[in-house]
Amino acid sequence: MELLDRYLNFIRILLPRAKQQDIIAELSEDLRAQIADQEAELGRPVNEAELEAVLKQCGHPILVAARYQSEQALIGPPFYPLYAFGLKVVQWVLFPLLLVIGVALALFHAHPIVALIGSVGNAIAGAIYMVGLLTVVFVVLQRLQTRLTFLDDWKPRDLPKVPVVPDQKLIPRGDSFGGLIGSAAFLAWWTGLLHLPQNTKIEFLNPIPQMFFWPVLALFAAEMVLHAVNLFLPWWTRRRAALRLLVDVYAVALAVALLRVWPWFALRFPGEPAADLAVVEQVVNGALYVSTVIVILSYGFRILQDLRRTLGKPPFVNPLAAWFGGAQSH
Repeated sequence: MELLDRYLNFIRILLPRAKQQDIIAELSEDLRAQIADQEAELGRPVNEAELEAVLKQCGHPILVAARYQSEQALIGPPFYPLYAFGLKVVQWVLFPLLLVIGVALALFHAHPIVALIGSVGNAIAGAIYMVGLLTVVFVVLQRLQTRLTFLDDWKPRDLPKVPVVPDQKLIPRGDSFGGLIGSAAFLAWWTGLLHLPQNTKIEFLNPIPQMFFWPVLALFAAEMVLHAVNLFLPWWTRRRAALRLLVDVYAVALAVALLRVWPWFALRFPGEPAADLAVVEQVVNGALYVSTVIVILSYGFRILQDLRRTLGKPPFVNPLAAWFGGAQSH
């Protein structure tokens, strides 16, 4: 019953995460019992219109979710589920977006590291401002007892469809193929088999120290082998997760070691003012530094996921996927 699943999923999005499973199980059992009684009375399965009537009688998902919310001093039913959902959007969508925009702008600043620190503060301030604005808006709506007319005039068929939940043990072949090609291309460039077009008038200085050649080569060779295995055997096992866990730890250690010899980039261009070259060097080195930090964070998250897989536990749930479809992170 897709319509019933969509109805329950919409309610689940609006519920506190700790209570979602129990409440949805209770609601599902109750609604399925009502549908079964109606089918027994009709002597046939209910059609879509009759199923819609059952769901409408139960109430709009926002009102149903509001029944299970704890009593709030400032914001109560039916506004609190919408307010709580707005806070989740600020936390998992708006704040990361502000952070990414701030980092991107900081790279073009005369002092990118200082600007980067400031962008973090600005993102936090922007998120706090939006939380305050949301709170004021919903408090005013509550105090004015604003009537939400769409809660009365709604159709279950208009509810969003439930996203497909991927099997957490399966590895998408597209990801493995892309990772394999990317690793192979990097190794071809790193070993000199692939040469990128260069301007002979520009001289690059301060390359990454030679002592990192073999460690970096070993990392991407290991990644390429893992992607190749995953391409033909696209499912997680505890042994394979343990192997990738070792690669993850090695990658983080290597990236931290690279940061210790930063900056890596300098330019020499005949006839170009030194001040202009210094700005370019700052921007490029800042971008490389931020990119390396992001790589460390992504490998750190992978360490947690692979550690759980190695122990035979499911990976952590992606918050956005959990709200909208119950999918788990790969």
